[in-house]
Amino acid sequence: FELPFASDKRHIRVWLPEDYVFGGEKRFPVIYMSDGQNLVDRCLSAYGDWHLDRVMHRLKEEGFPNAILVGIDCPKDPGQRENELNPPHKVRFSLFGRGPNKPIGDKMVNFMADELKPLIDELFLTLAGVGDTAIGGSSMGGIMAFYGFMSRPDVFGFSLSFSPPFFFYSRRRLLRLLDEYDVRPESKNKVFLYVGGEGFEKKFTDGVIWMAETLKNRGFGEDKLLSSVDKIKPHHEEAWSIYSYDAFKFWLG
Repeated sequence: FELPFASDKRHIRVWLPEDYVFGGEKRFPVIYMSDGQNLVDRCLSAYGDWHLDRVMHRLKEEGFPNAILVGIDCPKDPGQRENELNPPHKVRFSLFGRGPNKPIGDKMVNFMADELKPLIDELFLTLAGVGDTAIGGSSMGGIMAFYGFMSRPDVFGFSLSFSPPFFFYSRRRLLRLLDEYDVRPESKNKVFLYVGGEGFEKKFTDGVIWMAETLKNRGFGEDKLLSSVDKIKPHHEEAWSIYSYDAFKFWLG
């Protein structure tokens, strides 16, 4: 697929639920995720995968509906990935020791919402409403998903935001962004926040805990916000796999 903001072509991977039948009548919710190569197949990833096919199978066995997974592969260059997934706001830090040169996370979110989603709705048996459309990711993808939660509540009814680097921003700046995007329970949808605390993940812990408490103080109750902290878990797909079960259950349940 040719992304409108990137020079390289990118795979977009679609995983279909076990009970998906082409030409059938049953339709499914959809989640759009970054780092598509990491979602269900460890052979495609240098870091392992989320085992989301197994997560969906477990949910199905427990009586929950499954969802279609749509993943956009990340670019090979980590700096380009950081630009693509970072919201277009001034940052203090970077995962690579410097701020992104040209953060275009808004273009990624809007591409998912305005170009990719209509195509997926045309090609597959989807439930296209806001409540049945989610956005997700981890690390840089986590902050992209949180940005989608803030900026496009007209499209995304759920945000799966794992290990987002809120430390990129001053807390004063984050509070201003919450005000600018009118982040309150009456105007926004559901969000799941997760963070670990082992090794490199320690950088992320305080910011995610602070954001969860900030949203609670803004009136987000248990019907709108679920957050998990596991301080013995590292910054890794295996940890995100474990807590993705809770996240999907919160959305699909």
